[in-house]
Amino acid sequence: MTAHTSPRALRAAAPVLDCAARLFARHGSRGPGVSELIRRIALETGADTASLRRAFPTRTDLAYAVVLRSAHERVDGQLAADRPDLPAVERMASLVRRHVETGWRHRAASALAHELLPVLRAVHPARHREVGSLLRLYREHMRGIIEDGAAAGAFAVRDPGRAADEVLETLDSLLYWYDPDAGLSLDGLGAVYVDLVVHHHLGSPR
Repeated sequence: MTAHTSPRALRAAAPVLDCAARLFARHGSRGPGVSELIRRIALETGADTASLRRAFPTRTDLAYAVVLRSAHERVDGQLAADRPDLPAVERMASLVRRHVETGWRHRAASALAHELLPVLRAVHPARHREVGSLLRLYREHMRGIIEDGAAAGAFAVRDPGRAADEVLETLDSLLYWYDPDAGLSLDGLGAVYVDLVVHHHLGSPR
């Protein structure tokens, strides 16, 4: 994205980026080129075509903006909602529920990130670092909660960093199997993952 990539600018472009995420999810990495994507986005959102072309000269620019906005919303939201005054078990349970909810809402952008990040590493290292720094911030935030819980005797883990990695991998698995039409609500899914993370991965007594 050649325009501003601050969280405020990305929020302002939310309808455009939501539409772009749907198009990427629908057509995959070998889908339409940037001109066709911009034409469809302008048609669906009413955005000015010339402005879109200036903001997103390439398909990679558009994909990057989608991924960056998603990362900001997920990470910034988690950090803002955390309650450090609460016990670590409650903090982790709340984090897991939010992760499930936002992870499902941003599933198209998360899938796109898996394709985009290796490309950014090779051709846009600064952009790769920007997205990567947000993901590391989230991982460190989670590690801190686990560390607090382990120090308080609530979590039975020896390596909070490794535990954070395992929890994140488990949480991201919902992108590959969850079907909201199969009878399990999103709230129910959150409860399943809270139990899996808090009691199985982190060893908190039931």
